[in-house]
Amino acid sequence: MILFDKPIDCNKCGQQFTVDDSRMGSLRDGDLEVQYFSCPACGAKYHILTTNSTMRSLIERRKAVQLKIKAAHAKRFKESTFKKYLQEYEQIKKEQEKIFPELKAQGEKLLREGEPSE
Repeated sequence: MILFDKPIDCNKCGQQFTVDDSRMGSLRDGDLEVQYFSCPACGAKYHILTTNSTMRSLIERRKAVQLKIKAAHAKRFKESTFKKYLQEYEQIKKEQEKIFPELKAQGEKLLREGEPSE
């Protein structure tokens, strides 16, 4: 499955390629999991997402609240219930946004350490 509609140019070697499942990978280091895609020509890795147990838990909670919101729409729940779900969703999103920059930095560092030096 192709993940982006347009080809990508590798920043390292200039090769143009499409990102599909075969280019995807992940690294684990303790509690961290780094998802990335890589260039087929030179192997340069591009960060997609870094998670730890806290972020993975927040992702699951956010998905669950999204399902509640969808059900609230479909079943025409009371406005107050719908608002409560939206507030919960926004709170989870804020928690994710707070920890995302540090996780991204840690993930990018792990990817760099895995790259061969020039």
